[in-house]
Amino acid sequence: MERRPPKSAAVTLPLGTTVGHLLRRAQQVHTARWAEEFDGDLTGPQYALLSALTQRPATDQRSAGRLASLDTSTAADIVARLQRNGWLSRHRDPSDGRRYLLSLTAPARAALQHITPRVAEIQRLLLEPLAADERAWFINSLARVAYGGDPPKLPPEPSQSRALPMPTTPGHLIRRGEQLHGIHWARRVGTTLTPPQYGLLAALAWNSPIDQRTAGDLASLDKSSTADIVARLARRALVTRAPDEKDRRRKLVVLTKTARQLLQEITPTVALVQQDLTAPLSGQDIDRFVDLLHTVAYR
Repeated sequence: MERRPPKSAAVTLPLGTTVGHLLRRAQQVHTARWAEEFDGDLTGPQYALLSALTQRPATDQRSAGRLASLDTSTAADIVARLQRNGWLSRHRDPSDGRRYLLSLTAPARAALQHITPRVAEIQRLLLEPLAADERAWFINSLARVAYGGDPPKLPPEPSQSRALPMPTTPGHLIRRGEQLHGIHWARRVGTTLTPPQYGLLAALAWNSPIDQRTAGDLASLDKSSTADIVARLARRALVTRAPDEKDRRRKLVVLTKTARQLLQEITPTVALVQQDLTAPLSGQDIDRFVDLLHTVAYR
């Protein structure tokens, strides 16, 4: 649990109640569950594109990617991989010879019958920490956050559909919410700090003095990402590393005066990013949503 920041620390948002951080941490939980189930055989974005094509059969690559919340280059890479696996066919649009349409192949439709129950189980485990009567409300609120308002209306389910609809699938909504957080962050904060950099500095502000590994754990960063971020922040004179007086083999990461000043200046803007994310929800609903998201993220 995060402690009250020392008086000398900069004022920062507590990560445990910051929506952007909670979405990123919840995404890590979902990714870990997915990896346990599929072990690299199928990724979440690949499944999202397959789902998009069950909802909108014979659609172009750009439209399918948009439905799956994928950027252009990622969608192109996924389409190429699925084509190589024989799961997608590509053919000219009869009404526009310059346009190519994508469709699921028979092997893909057959595979989805076995894959989708496994994906549904991942979603169940993701929401397992929530009470049964909270889950539907949470999914609906998460969808509003992830889409910045009402999620898209789903077309009537085709008879051959064997995939979960993405606008109601928690793992997909968390990924989309994290993407939207990145958009709001870029618009408000720019390149001054990245969300993981802010998270690590916030962890230090609330828990200093701590070592690098502990700071990374509090900021929900893996070991290599933490090392890279600490090195980058050190080059900018935002942190220093000093020997621990109680254990000389261990080094503590310490905020500099420059970092405290920067956090003091940037935190109100970071708070606006969180407001942007939760704008589709009302005041009381925001508090409830954050509490439930925290439960999912920290299990």
